[in-house]
Amino acid sequence: MRVFLVAWVAYASALLTSSRDLFTRVVFEEGDGATVSIQVLAAKDFELLVGNYSRVGFHHPGPALIYVDAFGEWLFYDVLNLVPSPWNGQAIAILLFNATMVALVLGIVYSWYPSWSLIAGLGGASLLFVTAYRELLSQPAMPYVYFGVFLAFLVAVSSVLAGRTGHLWIAALTGGLLIHGHAEFLFFVTLLGGAALYLVVRRWKLDVAEKDWWWFGAVVAVFAFPILLNTIVNFPGELPKYVGYGGGHGIHMPWTAVSYTVQFWGPNRGLGLVILVALFVLVTLVARGQRFLQRGVALCAASVALMVVYAMIGIDQINEAYIGYFSYAVPLFMFFLLLIGLTQRLDQLKYAGVGLLVAGIVVVAMTHSLANQRHELVGIPAALDAMVDVAGDRPIVLERRPHEAWAEVVPLVLGGARAGLRVCADDAKRMELLVTDKLVCTAEELTTGAHFALVRKDAGAPVGQVIGEVGQSSGRTQSWVTVAD
Repeated sequence: MRVFLVAWVAYASALLTSSRDLFTRVVFEEGDGATVSIQVLAAKDFELLVGNYSRVGFHHPGPALIYVDAFGEWLFYDVLNLVPSPWNGQAIAILLFNATMVALVLGIVYSWYPSWSLIAGLGGASLLFVTAYRELLSQPAMPYVYFGVFLAFLVAVSSVLAGRTGHLWIAALTGGLLIHGHAEFLFFVTLLGGAALYLVVRRWKLDVAEKDWWWFGAVVAVFAFPILLNTIVNFPGELPKYVGYGGGHGIHMPWTAVSYTVQFWGPNRGLGLVILVALFVLVTLVARGQRFLQRGVALCAASVALMVVYAMIGIDQINEAYIGYFSYAVPLFMFFLLLIGLTQRLDQLKYAGVGLLVAGIVVVAMTHSLANQRHELVGIPAALDAMVDVAGDRPIVLERRPHEAWAEVVPLVLGGARAGLRVCADDAKRMELLVTDKLVCTAEELTTGAHFALVRKDAGAPVGQVIGEVGQSSGRTQSWVTVAD
Protein backbone atom coordinates (compact mmCIF):
# COMPACT_ATOMS: atom_id res chain seq x y z
CA MET A 1 0.00 0.00 0.00
CA ARG A 2 2.86 2.40 0.75
CA VAL A 3 4.29 1.89 -2.74
CA PHE A 4 0.89 2.47 -4.30
CA LEU A 5 0.35 5.71 -2.37
CA VAL A 6 3.84 7.07 -3.04
CA ALA A 7 3.63 6.19 -6.74
CA TRP A 8 0.14 7.65 -7.05
CA VAL A 9 1.12 10.93 -5.41
CA ALA A 10 4.26 11.17 -7.55
CA TYR A 11 2.47 10.52 -10.85
CA ALA A 12 -0.56 12.61 -9.97
CA SER A 13 1.69 15.51 -9.01
CA ALA A 14 3.73 15.20 -12.21
CA LEU A 15 0.66 15.02 -14.45
CA LEU A 16 -1.21 17.85 -12.75
CA THR A 17 1.85 20.08 -12.62
CA SER A 18 2.54 19.51 -16.31
CA SER A 19 -1.07 20.40 -17.15
CA ARG A 20 -1.57 23.11 -14.54
CA ASP A 21 -3.25 25.41 -17.05
CA LEU A 22 -6.33 23.17 -16.67
CA PHE A 23 -6.98 25.15 -13.50
CA THR A 24 -7.04 28.50 -15.28
CA ARG A 25 -7.89 28.07 -18.99
CA VAL A 26 -11.45 27.75 -20.31
CA VAL A 27 -11.75 24.85 -22.76
CA PHE A 28 -14.61 24.17 -25.17
CA GLU A 29 -14.55 20.63 -26.52
CA GLU A 30 -14.68 19.72 -30.19
CA GLY A 31 -15.83 16.61 -31.99
CA ASP A 32 -15.38 13.38 -30.06
CA GLY A 33 -14.65 15.21 -26.81
CA ALA A 34 -18.00 16.96 -27.06
CA THR A 35 -19.84 13.68 -27.72
CA VAL A 36 -18.37 12.23 -24.52
CA SER A 37 -19.33 15.38 -22.60
CA ILE A 38 -22.94 14.96 -23.75
CA GLN A 39 -22.86 11.45 -22.29
CA VAL A 40 -21.33 12.89 -19.12
CA LEU A 41 -24.51 14.93 -18.66
CA ALA A 42 -26.47 11.66 -18.57
CA ALA A 43 -23.90 9.99 -16.33
CA LYS A 44 -24.19 12.77 -13.76
CA ASP A 45 -27.86 11.79 -13.45
CA PHE A 46 -26.89 8.08 -13.31
CA GLU A 47 -28.79 7.45 -16.55
CA LEU A 48 -25.92 6.30 -18.79
CA LEU A 49 -25.74 2.57 -19.58
CA VAL A 50 -23.45 2.48 -22.65
CA GLY A 51 -19.95 3.59 -23.55
CA ASN A 52 -18.72 6.18 -26.01
CA TYR A 53 -19.82 5.99 -29.62
CA SER A 54 -17.98 4.17 -32.40
CA ARG A 55 -17.69 5.58 -35.91
CA VAL A 56 -19.07 2.28 -37.25
CA GLY A 57 -22.49 2.84 -35.71
CA PHE A 58 -22.71 1.51 -32.16
CA HIS A 59 -21.79 2.36 -28.60
CA HIS A 60 -19.01 0.50 -26.84
CA PRO A 61 -20.12 -1.94 -24.12
CA GLY A 62 -20.15 0.08 -20.90
CA PRO A 63 -20.07 3.52 -19.28
CA ALA A 64 -17.41 3.05 -16.57
CA LEU A 65 -14.80 5.41 -18.02
CA ILE A 66 -17.41 8.05 -18.80
CA TYR A 67 -18.46 7.90 -15.15
CA VAL A 68 -14.84 8.70 -14.30
CA ASP A 69 -15.20 11.80 -16.50
CA ALA A 70 -18.53 12.63 -14.87
CA PHE A 71 -17.07 12.34 -11.39
CA GLY A 72 -14.26 14.74 -12.32
CA GLU A 73 -16.65 17.28 -13.82
CA TRP A 74 -18.94 17.05 -10.79
CA LEU A 75 -16.19 17.26 -8.18
CA PHE A 76 -13.74 19.74 -9.66
CA TYR A 77 -16.18 21.98 -11.54
CA ASP A 78 -19.63 21.70 -9.95
CA VAL A 79 -18.66 21.25 -6.29
CA LEU A 80 -15.16 22.62 -5.69
CA ASN A 81 -15.04 25.20 -8.51
CA LEU A 82 -11.35 24.46 -8.99
CA VAL A 83 -11.52 24.64 -12.79
CA PRO A 84 -13.07 27.24 -15.11
CA SER A 85 -14.95 24.87 -17.45
CA PRO A 86 -16.56 21.41 -17.17
CA TRP A 87 -14.18 19.58 -19.51
CA ASN A 88 -11.20 20.60 -17.37
CA GLY A 89 -12.70 18.64 -14.49
CA GLN A 90 -13.00 15.60 -16.72
CA ALA A 91 -9.38 15.94 -17.81
CA ILE A 92 -8.13 16.14 -14.23
CA ALA A 93 -10.10 13.01 -13.34
CA ILE A 94 -8.45 11.11 -16.20
CA LEU A 95 -4.99 12.28 -15.16
CA LEU A 96 -5.62 11.03 -11.62
CA PHE A 97 -7.09 7.82 -13.03
CA ASN A 98 -3.96 7.20 -15.12
CA ALA A 99 -1.81 7.82 -12.06
CA THR A 100 -3.87 5.15 -10.29
CA MET A 101 -3.22 2.61 -13.04
CA VAL A 102 0.55 3.17 -12.96
CA ALA A 103 0.54 3.03 -9.15
CA LEU A 104 -1.28 -0.33 -9.28
CA VAL A 105 1.42 -1.63 -11.63
CA LEU A 106 4.25 -0.57 -9.37
CA GLY A 107 2.44 -1.89 -6.30
CA ILE A 108 2.08 -5.32 -7.89
CA VAL A 109 5.74 -5.41 -8.92
CA TYR A 110 6.82 -4.42 -5.41
CA SER A 111 4.85 -7.35 -3.98
CA TRP A 112 7.18 -9.62 -5.97
CA TYR A 113 10.38 -7.61 -5.74
CA PRO A 114 10.38 -5.41 -2.62
CA SER A 115 13.02 -2.91 -3.70
CA TRP A 116 12.43 0.84 -3.70
CA SER A 117 15.37 1.27 -6.05
CA LEU A 118 13.72 -1.07 -8.56
CA ILE A 119 10.41 0.80 -8.28
CA ALA A 120 12.27 4.07 -8.87
CA GLY A 121 13.87 2.57 -11.97
CA LEU A 122 10.54 1.38 -13.34
CA GLY A 123 9.11 4.83 -12.70
CA GLY A 124 12.00 6.39 -14.59
CA ALA A 125 11.60 3.92 -17.46
CA SER A 126 7.90 4.75 -17.73
CA LEU A 127 8.66 8.48 -17.83
CA LEU A 128 11.18 7.99 -20.62
CA PHE A 129 8.69 5.82 -22.50
CA VAL A 130 5.89 8.40 -22.37
CA THR A 131 8.40 11.02 -23.49
CA ALA A 132 8.97 8.98 -26.64
CA TYR A 133 5.23 8.36 -27.06
CA ARG A 134 3.51 11.47 -25.82
CA GLU A 135 -0.10 11.72 -24.71
CA LEU A 136 -0.33 8.12 -23.50
CA LEU A 137 -0.87 9.32 -19.93
CA SER A 138 -1.88 12.94 -20.46
CA GLN A 139 -4.48 12.79 -23.24
CA PRO A 140 -8.05 12.19 -21.94
CA ALA A 141 -9.34 10.89 -25.29
CA MET A 142 -10.47 7.28 -24.92
CA PRO A 143 -7.91 5.56 -27.22
CA TYR A 144 -5.14 6.90 -24.98
CA VAL A 145 -6.89 6.07 -21.70
CA TYR A 146 -6.86 2.35 -22.54
CA PHE A 147 -3.04 2.33 -22.47
CA GLY A 148 -2.63 2.62 -18.69
CA VAL A 149 -5.50 0.23 -18.00
CA PHE A 150 -4.13 -2.43 -20.36
CA LEU A 151 -0.69 -2.12 -18.75
CA ALA A 152 -2.23 -2.72 -15.33
CA PHE A 153 -4.27 -5.61 -16.74
CA LEU A 154 -1.15 -7.31 -18.15
CA VAL A 155 0.77 -6.93 -14.90
CA ALA A 156 -2.14 -8.13 -12.75
CA VAL A 157 -2.81 -11.19 -14.92
CA SER A 158 0.91 -12.03 -14.93
CA SER A 159 0.94 -11.86 -11.15
CA VAL A 160 -2.09 -14.15 -10.89
CA LEU A 161 -0.52 -16.64 -13.28
CA ALA A 162 2.65 -16.58 -11.19
CA GLY A 163 0.65 -17.49 -8.08
CA ARG A 164 -0.50 -14.23 -6.44
CA THR A 165 -4.24 -14.90 -6.71
CA GLY A 166 -4.88 -11.99 -4.34
CA HIS A 167 -4.47 -9.84 -7.46
CA LEU A 168 -7.48 -11.43 -9.16
CA TRP A 169 -9.61 -8.43 -8.25
CA ILE A 170 -7.18 -6.08 -10.02
CA ALA A 171 -7.33 -8.24 -13.13
CA ALA A 172 -11.13 -8.09 -12.94
CA LEU A 173 -11.12 -4.33 -12.34
CA THR A 174 -8.83 -3.51 -15.25
CA GLY A 175 -10.45 -6.08 -17.53
CA GLY A 176 -13.88 -4.64 -16.76
CA LEU A 177 -12.70 -1.10 -17.46
CA LEU A 178 -11.25 -2.20 -20.79
CA ILE A 179 -14.38 -4.07 -21.90
CA HIS A 180 -16.54 -1.09 -20.95
CA GLY A 181 -14.22 1.17 -22.89
CA HIS A 182 -14.04 -0.54 -26.28
CA ALA A 183 -15.64 -3.54 -27.95
CA GLU A 184 -12.21 -4.81 -29.07
CA PHE A 185 -11.48 -5.81 -25.49
CA LEU A 186 -14.26 -8.36 -25.60
CA PHE A 187 -11.67 -10.15 -27.74
CA PHE A 188 -8.46 -9.37 -25.86
CA VAL A 189 -9.64 -9.46 -22.25
CA THR A 190 -11.89 -12.48 -22.71
CA LEU A 191 -9.17 -14.57 -24.36
CA LEU A 192 -6.24 -13.47 -22.19
CA GLY A 193 -8.20 -13.42 -18.95
CA GLY A 194 -10.13 -16.59 -19.75
CA ALA A 195 -6.96 -18.48 -20.60
CA ALA A 196 -5.36 -17.28 -17.36
CA LEU A 197 -8.33 -18.46 -15.28
CA TYR A 198 -8.26 -21.83 -17.03
CA LEU A 199 -4.57 -22.29 -16.29
CA VAL A 200 -4.93 -21.23 -12.66
CA VAL A 201 -8.00 -23.31 -11.87
CA ARG A 202 -7.90 -26.34 -14.15
CA ARG A 203 -4.37 -26.83 -15.41
CA TRP A 204 -2.17 -25.74 -12.53
CA LYS A 205 -4.85 -26.12 -9.81
CA LEU A 206 -3.51 -23.23 -7.75
CA ASP A 207 -4.97 -22.75 -4.31
CA VAL A 208 -7.21 -19.67 -4.61
CA ALA A 209 -8.49 -18.29 -1.30
CA GLU A 210 -12.24 -18.01 -0.98
CA LYS A 211 -12.03 -14.27 -0.32
CA ASP A 212 -10.11 -13.82 -3.57
CA TRP A 213 -12.97 -15.42 -5.49
CA TRP A 214 -15.50 -13.26 -3.67
CA TRP A 215 -13.62 -10.06 -4.55
CA PHE A 216 -13.18 -11.22 -8.12
CA GLY A 217 -16.87 -12.08 -8.48
CA ALA A 218 -17.99 -8.80 -6.91
CA VAL A 219 -15.91 -6.72 -9.32
CA VAL A 220 -17.10 -8.73 -12.34
CA ALA A 221 -20.72 -8.29 -11.20
CA VAL A 222 -20.34 -4.51 -10.93
CA PHE A 223 -19.09 -4.23 -14.50
CA ALA A 224 -21.59 -6.73 -15.88
CA PHE A 225 -24.59 -4.96 -14.33
CA PRO A 226 -24.92 -1.92 -16.67
CA ILE A 227 -24.35 -4.10 -19.76
CA LEU A 228 -27.03 -6.53 -18.62
CA LEU A 229 -29.39 -3.72 -17.65
CA ASN A 230 -28.95 -2.01 -21.02
CA THR A 231 -29.62 -5.30 -22.78
CA ILE A 232 -32.89 -5.66 -20.87
CA VAL A 233 -34.05 -2.04 -21.02
CA ASN A 234 -33.02 -1.46 -24.65
CA PHE A 235 -33.28 -5.04 -25.87
CA PRO A 236 -31.24 -6.50 -27.48
CA GLY A 237 -28.72 -3.79 -26.54
CA GLU A 238 -25.36 -3.25 -28.19
CA LEU A 239 -23.89 -6.77 -28.13
CA PRO A 240 -25.49 -8.07 -31.38
CA LYS A 241 -24.12 -5.03 -33.22
CA TYR A 242 -20.56 -6.14 -32.52
CA VAL A 243 -21.21 -9.47 -34.22
CA GLY A 244 -22.68 -7.69 -37.22
CA TYR A 245 -19.66 -5.41 -37.43
CA GLY A 246 -17.25 -8.34 -37.24
CA GLY A 247 -18.72 -9.86 -40.37
CA GLY A 248 -19.13 -6.59 -42.22
CA HIS A 249 -15.63 -6.09 -43.61
CA GLY A 250 -12.88 -8.03 -45.31
CA ILE A 251 -9.86 -9.77 -43.80
CA HIS A 252 -6.43 -8.15 -44.06
CA MET A 253 -3.36 -10.09 -45.13
CA PRO A 254 -1.10 -11.44 -42.34
CA TRP A 255 1.85 -9.24 -43.34
CA THR A 256 -0.40 -6.18 -43.24
CA ALA A 257 -1.52 -7.15 -39.73
CA VAL A 258 2.10 -7.68 -38.62
CA SER A 259 3.02 -4.26 -40.03
CA TYR A 260 0.13 -2.71 -38.10
CA THR A 261 1.23 -4.42 -34.87
CA VAL A 262 4.93 -3.53 -34.95
CA GLN A 263 4.26 0.18 -35.44
CA PHE A 264 3.68 0.36 -31.67
CA TRP A 265 7.14 -1.01 -30.87
CA GLY A 266 9.40 1.64 -32.34
CA PRO A 267 9.69 4.97 -34.18
CA ASN A 268 9.12 3.12 -37.46
CA ARG A 269 7.96 -0.34 -38.45
CA GLY A 270 11.40 -1.70 -39.33
CA LEU A 271 12.98 -0.65 -36.06
CA GLY A 272 9.82 -1.67 -34.23
CA LEU A 273 10.23 -5.25 -35.45
CA VAL A 274 13.88 -5.26 -34.36
CA ILE A 275 12.97 -3.95 -30.89
CA LEU A 276 10.17 -6.50 -30.54
CA VAL A 277 12.42 -9.44 -31.36
CA ALA A 278 15.32 -8.15 -29.25
CA LEU A 279 13.12 -7.58 -26.20
CA PHE A 280 11.60 -11.04 -26.35
CA VAL A 281 15.05 -12.65 -26.69
CA LEU A 282 16.57 -10.64 -23.84
CA VAL A 283 13.64 -10.99 -21.46
CA THR A 284 13.44 -14.73 -22.10
CA LEU A 285 17.12 -15.01 -21.16
CA VAL A 286 16.87 -13.05 -17.91
CA ALA A 287 13.51 -14.59 -16.94
CA ARG A 288 14.88 -18.07 -16.21
CA GLY A 289 13.92 -19.13 -12.71
CA GLN A 290 11.65 -16.09 -12.20
CA ARG A 291 7.97 -17.06 -12.31
CA PHE A 292 6.62 -13.53 -12.57
CA LEU A 293 8.98 -12.72 -15.44
CA GLN A 294 8.23 -15.97 -17.25
CA ARG A 295 4.49 -15.48 -16.97
CA GLY A 296 4.83 -11.86 -18.03
CA VAL A 297 6.80 -12.58 -21.20
CA ALA A 298 4.39 -15.38 -22.12
CA LEU A 299 1.42 -13.04 -21.66
CA CYS A 300 3.11 -10.38 -23.79
CA ALA A 301 3.74 -12.94 -26.53
CA ALA A 302 0.07 -13.93 -26.44
CA SER A 303 -0.92 -10.26 -26.60
CA VAL A 304 1.21 -9.67 -29.68
CA ALA A 305 -0.24 -12.74 -31.38
CA LEU A 306 -3.80 -11.64 -30.58
CA MET A 307 -3.01 -8.14 -31.86
CA VAL A 308 -1.96 -9.60 -35.20
CA VAL A 309 -5.11 -11.72 -35.37
CA TYR A 310 -7.31 -8.79 -34.40
CA ALA A 311 -5.66 -6.55 -36.98
CA MET A 312 -6.50 -9.18 -39.59
CA ILE A 313 -10.14 -9.76 -38.71
CA GLY A 314 -11.26 -6.97 -36.37
CA ILE A 315 -10.08 -3.70 -37.92
CA ASP A 316 -11.87 -2.35 -40.95
CA GLN A 317 -9.57 0.59 -41.73
CA ILE A 318 -6.07 -0.75 -41.14
CA ASN A 319 -4.57 2.74 -41.39
CA GLU A 320 -6.37 3.84 -38.19
CA ALA A 321 -3.54 3.59 -35.65
CA TYR A 322 -5.62 4.87 -32.73
CA ILE A 323 -7.40 1.51 -32.48
CA GLY A 324 -4.16 -0.05 -31.27
CA TYR A 325 -2.79 2.68 -29.01
CA PHE A 326 -3.49 0.49 -25.98
CA SER A 327 -0.88 -2.00 -27.21
CA TYR A 328 1.92 0.44 -26.43
CA ALA A 329 1.52 -1.12 -22.99
CA VAL A 330 3.11 -4.37 -24.21
CA PRO A 331 6.58 -3.01 -25.07
CA LEU A 332 6.57 -0.93 -21.88
CA PHE A 333 5.81 -4.05 -19.82
CA MET A 334 8.59 -5.86 -21.67
CA PHE A 335 11.02 -3.06 -20.76
CA PHE A 336 9.85 -3.42 -17.15
CA LEU A 337 10.47 -7.18 -17.25
CA LEU A 338 13.94 -6.67 -18.72
CA LEU A 339 14.86 -4.14 -16.05
CA ILE A 340 13.57 -6.42 -13.30
CA GLY A 341 15.50 -9.38 -14.67
CA LEU A 342 18.74 -7.44 -15.02
CA THR A 343 18.58 -6.04 -11.49
CA GLN A 344 17.99 -9.52 -10.11
CA ARG A 345 21.05 -10.92 -11.89
CA LEU A 346 23.53 -8.04 -11.72
CA ASP A 347 24.30 -6.69 -8.25
CA GLN A 348 26.00 -3.63 -9.68
CA LEU A 349 22.62 -2.50 -11.05
CA LYS A 350 21.00 -2.69 -7.63
CA TYR A 351 20.83 1.07 -7.19
CA ALA A 352 20.77 2.10 -10.84
CA GLY A 353 17.03 2.67 -10.56
CA VAL A 354 17.52 5.97 -8.77
CA GLY A 355 19.64 7.27 -11.64
CA LEU A 356 17.03 6.10 -14.14
CA LEU A 357 14.33 7.94 -12.23
CA VAL A 358 16.36 11.14 -12.17
CA ALA A 359 16.96 10.83 -15.91
CA GLY A 360 13.24 10.34 -16.49
CA ILE A 361 12.31 13.37 -14.42
CA VAL A 362 14.86 15.58 -16.18
CA VAL A 363 13.76 14.49 -19.67
CA VAL A 364 10.07 14.97 -18.86
CA ALA A 365 10.75 18.41 -17.41
CA MET A 366 12.73 19.47 -20.47
CA THR A 367 10.28 18.11 -23.04
CA HIS A 368 6.95 18.82 -21.27
CA SER A 369 5.90 15.35 -22.44
CA LEU A 370 3.30 14.97 -19.67
CA ALA A 371 1.50 18.16 -20.64
CA ASN A 372 -2.12 17.66 -21.62
CA GLN A 373 -2.73 18.11 -25.35
CA ARG A 374 -6.31 19.29 -25.79
CA HIS A 375 -8.50 19.66 -28.85
CA GLU A 376 -10.87 22.57 -28.50
CA LEU A 377 -12.92 25.11 -30.38
CA VAL A 378 -13.23 28.87 -30.14
CA GLY A 379 -16.33 30.88 -30.90
CA ILE A 380 -18.87 28.65 -29.12
CA PRO A 381 -20.33 31.25 -26.67
CA ALA A 382 -20.51 33.97 -29.33
CA ALA A 383 -22.19 31.64 -31.81
CA LEU A 384 -24.76 30.53 -29.24
CA ASP A 385 -25.55 34.16 -28.33
CA ALA A 386 -25.95 35.06 -32.01
CA MET A 387 -28.32 32.15 -32.61
CA VAL A 388 -30.40 33.03 -29.55
CA ASP A 389 -30.76 36.60 -30.83
CA VAL A 390 -32.19 35.28 -34.10
CA ALA A 391 -34.25 32.40 -32.68
CA GLY A 392 -35.85 34.19 -29.75
CA ASP A 393 -38.00 31.65 -27.90
CA ARG A 394 -37.90 29.09 -30.71
CA PRO A 395 -35.78 25.91 -30.54
CA ILE A 396 -32.44 26.17 -32.30
CA VAL A 397 -32.16 23.58 -35.08
CA LEU A 398 -28.64 22.84 -36.37
CA GLU A 399 -27.84 21.46 -39.82
CA ARG A 400 -24.49 20.29 -41.23
CA ARG A 401 -23.02 21.16 -44.61
CA PRO A 402 -21.39 18.75 -45.28
CA HIS A 403 -21.82 15.93 -42.76
CA GLU A 404 -18.24 16.40 -41.52
CA ALA A 405 -19.36 19.61 -39.86
CA TRP A 406 -20.87 17.41 -37.13
CA ALA A 407 -17.63 18.10 -35.25
CA GLU A 408 -18.80 21.72 -34.81
CA VAL A 409 -22.50 20.90 -34.41
CA VAL A 410 -21.95 18.68 -31.38
CA PRO A 411 -20.13 21.31 -29.26
CA LEU A 412 -22.92 23.80 -29.97
CA VAL A 413 -25.57 21.25 -28.95
CA LEU A 414 -23.52 20.56 -25.81
CA GLY A 415 -23.15 24.27 -25.09
CA GLY A 416 -26.90 24.71 -25.37
CA ALA A 417 -27.58 21.82 -22.98
CA ARG A 418 -25.18 23.26 -20.40
CA ALA A 419 -26.75 26.71 -20.72
CA GLY A 420 -30.33 25.46 -20.49
CA LEU A 421 -31.08 26.29 -24.15
CA ARG A 422 -32.88 23.95 -26.52
CA VAL A 423 -30.32 23.33 -29.25
CA CYS A 424 -30.85 20.18 -31.29
CA ALA A 425 -29.37 18.38 -34.30
CA ASP A 426 -31.64 18.03 -37.29
CA ASP A 427 -30.83 14.55 -38.63
CA ALA A 428 -31.89 11.91 -36.10
CA LYS A 429 -30.75 9.02 -38.29
CA ARG A 430 -27.14 10.21 -38.43
CA MET A 431 -26.84 12.36 -35.31
CA GLU A 432 -28.58 10.39 -32.57
CA LEU A 433 -25.46 8.29 -32.03
CA LEU A 434 -23.42 11.46 -31.48
CA VAL A 435 -25.75 13.63 -29.38
CA THR A 436 -28.18 11.02 -27.92
CA ASP A 437 -31.89 10.83 -28.69
CA LYS A 438 -32.66 13.63 -26.24
CA LEU A 439 -30.74 16.20 -28.28
CA VAL A 440 -31.97 15.43 -31.78
CA CYS A 441 -34.88 17.52 -33.03
CA THR A 442 -38.44 16.29 -32.84
CA ALA A 443 -40.76 16.60 -35.84
CA GLU A 444 -42.41 19.61 -34.23
CA GLU A 445 -39.08 21.32 -33.61
CA LEU A 446 -38.05 20.77 -37.20
CA THR A 447 -41.23 22.60 -38.22
CA THR A 448 -41.31 25.42 -35.66
CA GLY A 449 -37.64 25.87 -34.80
CA ALA A 450 -35.15 28.42 -36.06
CA HIS A 451 -32.80 26.69 -38.51
CA PHE A 452 -29.08 27.36 -38.61
CA ALA A 453 -26.35 25.67 -40.65
CA LEU A 454 -22.74 24.85 -39.85
CA VAL A 455 -20.98 25.28 -43.18
CA ARG A 456 -17.41 24.08 -43.59
CA LYS A 457 -15.33 26.72 -45.33
CA ASP A 458 -13.78 24.11 -47.54
CA ALA A 459 -17.28 23.09 -48.72
CA GLY A 460 -17.86 26.32 -50.61
CA ALA A 461 -19.55 29.68 -50.06
CA PRO A 462 -21.97 29.97 -47.12
CA VAL A 463 -25.69 29.72 -47.77
CA GLY A 464 -27.62 32.40 -45.85
CA GLN A 465 -26.54 35.14 -43.49
CA VAL A 466 -23.31 34.48 -41.57
CA ILE A 467 -23.78 35.24 -37.86
CA GLY A 468 -20.73 33.53 -36.38
CA GLU A 469 -17.64 31.42 -36.88
CA VAL A 470 -16.50 28.32 -35.04
CA GLY A 471 -12.96 27.04 -35.35
CA GLN A 472 -10.01 25.31 -33.75
CA SER A 473 -8.01 27.01 -31.02
CA SER A 474 -5.06 27.32 -33.39
CA GLY A 475 -7.01 30.09 -35.12
CA ARG A 476 -7.85 28.17 -38.29
CA THR A 477 -11.61 28.71 -38.62
CA GLN A 478 -13.43 25.66 -39.88
CA SER A 479 -17.08 26.61 -40.17
CA TRP A 480 -19.45 29.49 -40.59
CA VAL A 481 -22.65 29.62 -38.58
CA THR A 482 -25.39 30.80 -40.94
CA VAL A 483 -29.12 31.46 -40.71
CA ALA A 484 -30.71 28.69 -42.77
CA ASP A 485 -34.39 29.76 -42.57
